[in-house]
Amino acid sequence: MASSSTSAHPIRTLREHVTALEAAITLCLADPKPRAVHRLRTTTRRIEGQLFMLALLPDIPAHDKFARKTRRILKELRRAAGKVRDLDVQLELIQTATPENASPALEHDSVRLRSELEEQRGTAGKKLVRKLQKRQGEVTVLLESLLEALAPAEARGLSPAELTKLARDWFANNMPEEPEHNPDEPDYLHSLRKNAKLSRYIAENAPKSAKTPRGVAASYEAIQEAGGHWHDWLVLAEIASSRLGASSPLTKTFTQRCHHALTVYRRNLHRAV
Repeated sequence: MASSSTSAHPIRTLREHVTALEAAITLCLADPKPRAVHRLRTTTRRIEGQLFMLALLPDIPAHDKFARKTRRILKELRRAAGKVRDLDVQLELIQTATPENASPALEHDSVRLRSELEEQRGTAGKKLVRKLQKRQGEVTVLLESLLEALAPAEARGLSPAELTKLARDWFANNMPEEPEHNPDEPDYLHSLRKNAKLSRYIAENAPKSAKTPRGVAASYEAIQEAGGHWHDWLVLAEIASSRLGASSPLTKTFTQRCHHALTVYRRNLHRAV
């Protein structure tokens, strides 16, 4: 059992994530502002990642039943929060792509699209609050039961080398099959990003003093961030095309941003794979 100051303790980290989730739910129930929604979505992802990681470790108490139920309900909350968060990101990107000296046509399309998405955001935020009100008690009880089942192994530690191997093995073993005719196929690239995100969360179990796994986490985070930026522009370009038409100057701007973001994403993938 690892015990040095550079060791990771996955169950303790899970407990920290659970505490963060409870706080995020409370904030969202009070007011689903962008920062609170982002925290809720990210924390559900981190808990899901932690459960996948624990499933890889020997000598962990039986907790499969609680883990399955937890993943199922967290997925439900994450999707509700994800709809709100996506709209927040899209609204921010529209603002970024609309300079103060924008042409009348670009400004018109920007105002129109923002108005539609702001209305959708209000509706999605209300749905998220209702979902949290309905599920909060169940989530609390389920997570307490999960932590209680895992408590006997709370001191279980992982050395930096063990953690680094876990993260790298996860990324390598869960690589999606590359499309034969189109390496830029969106579903494939999105799967790579999600794979990097979970590998990052595994590596981030390490304390900051553990340089090797933290370095690995940073490389996966770069993939995740670049892939997320590309995907956000891709989705926004598709939305603009369906609402405003492919000839809209705003649609063309989003498409250009998407192409640039894909180049950056590909560069980060090349460094890591």
